Amino acid sequence: MILVTGATGKTGGATLQALTKLGAPVRALVRDPNKWHVPEGVEVAVGHFEDPASLDAALQGVEKAYLVGASTEQQVEQESAFVAAARRAGVRHLVRLSVIGADQPGVGAMRFAAYHQILERVVRESGLPWTFLRPNGFMQNYLGQAQSLAQQGVFYSSLSPAAKVSHIDALDIGAVAAKTLTEPGHEGQAYTLTGPEPLSDDDIAARFSTVLGRPIKHIQVPLAGTRETMLANGFPAWNVDGLAELWALYETGAAAGVAPDVERLLGHPARSFEDFVRDHLTTFGG
Repeated sequence: MILVTGATGKTGGATLQALTKLGAPVRALVRDPNKWHVPEGVEVAVGHFEDPASLDAALQGVEKAYLVGASTEQQVEQESAFVAAARRAGVRHLVRLSVIGADQPGVGAMRFAAYHQILERVVRESGLPWTFLRPNGFMQNYLGQAQSLAQQGVFYSSLSPAAKVSHIDALDIGAVAAKTLTEPGHEGQAYTLTGPEPLSDDDIAARFSTVLGRPIKHIQVPLAGTRETMLANGFPAWNVDGLAELWALYETGAAAGVAPDVERLLGHPARSFEDFVRDHLTTFGG
């Protein structure tokens, strides 16, 4: 049995989808199954990281697990609780979603990577066989601006044309996760997962225009304005400041590299941004 956490999220959902296609026995850990359409053939365990008893119940009979946590101030404590429960349950392989650069020294200046670095150490020290997936930014993050793209033909960010990122489709992350969970030989490995090319938001506007068949424009807005809007929309200040740190990193070009791991593991090139847009044509107003 394979347990998938974050089953209603971007990579957890993609991992669940890939595993069910392979016919693997899967159990999904969810907080509220009534708010989620349960895929056929998937077991459901109700629980969350703050409830150790629910984790113990969810992990009964589980041999392998996919672990993804939310980016919050409590992430280290929450995922550490799951790692401890997995150890109690005798899980034989833990695949954990990390982040690109989590293995690099000096990541303390960017809280997201710093938390992942701590959690990678927690997993190593637990004694559980592990695999780390270290992806770049998700293409799916652009779904957050689907309304303005569909209605106005624009999307907004604080990134300059110099900020290029090799964004990855979450479907590729899910496919890699499923492969590492169902095939031998991935224990003790860390994989860097990127898309096939580095793109600025201006480049992405051009990709949208090509696929949607109408002009799409990227509008760069000052960081202060973006921060104010996000806070007004209810985003926690900790996360907003963390995103500002991430965007500052993007401006340096540090997230522009293209790694070979996706193509090497899956046997085909990583999905392109055009592939992603085609999958969501209606959502983007195509």
